[in-house]
Amino acid sequence: MPPANQTARYHAVVAGKISGPRLAPYLAATDGNVRRALTLYQWSVELSGAVYECLHRFEVILRNALDEQLCGWNVVQRDRQTGRSHSSDWLMDPARLLRRLAGDDIRKATRRAQTALRGAGRAPGHPDVLAQLSFGTWRFLLPDNDPGRQHLWNKALAAAFPSLTGAPSDLVDHVDHIYKLRNRVAHLEPLLNSSMVADRLTRMRTVLLAIDPALETWFVSRQRVTATLKTKP
Repeated sequence: MPPANQTARYHAVVAGKISGPRLAPYLAATDGNVRRALTLYQWSVELSGAVYECLHRFEVILRNALDEQLCGWNVVQRDRQTGRSHSSDWLMDPARLLRRLAGDDIRKATRRAQTALRGAGRAPGHPDVLAQLSFGTWRFLLPDNDPGRQHLWNKALAAAFPSLTGAPSDLVDHVDHIYKLRNRVAHLEPLLNSSMVADRLTRMRTVLLAIDPALETWFVSRQRVTATLKTKP
C-alpha cells in the first residue's frame, strides 16, 4: 500500500486505469466507495482464477471422456460412397455425421494446431488437434432435437457417462451452464454472484460424478472456489 497521504491518488489512478465501465458493477455493490470497490474487484479476480482452475480440470476430463467414445464409434462407420471403414481418428478421418456436426470446429482446430506447430517439423496429430478444440465443440455435440446428435448420443456419447442418474437433458443443461460460465471468465466479466458460482461448481461435480465418482473426488480435493467464496469482502 502507498503512504497514507497518497492513498486517495493511488485509488484514483488504479480505478481510472481499470476504467469506469469495468469498475461500475463493483462501485454499485459498494455504494460508490472506490477503495471498497477495488477490494471487491481484487476478490473477483482471485475467484476467477479459482474458477478457471476448476474449468481447466473439468474441460480436460470431459473432452477426453467424449473423445474416447468418438474414436470407438468412428472406427465402425463406413463411407457411404466407397464402403471403406473410417479410422479411429475421428479428427483426421471423421465419419459423415461428425463432419456435419463438428466439421467447422475440426477445420479451425486443425489450422490452430498447424500454427502452433509451425517450425516443429511435423504435421499435427490427433492430440494436437484435440487440444485446440473449444469447449463449445463438446457442448454442441451433446443431444438436443437434432436427430444426428441424438443418434450420436445413443450410439456413442452416452457411454462416456456410465454413472449418469438423471436424464440426458439434465446433463446437457449442466454442461451448458458451465460453458456459459467459462465464457464469462474468459471475457474477464465480474463474478459477484456467489450463489451462481457455487451452483456452477455443483454442476461440474455432478457431471464428473456421471463420468466416474473418483474424478469428482479428485476434483473436489483440489478446488479453491469454496474457500475463496468465503472471503468475499
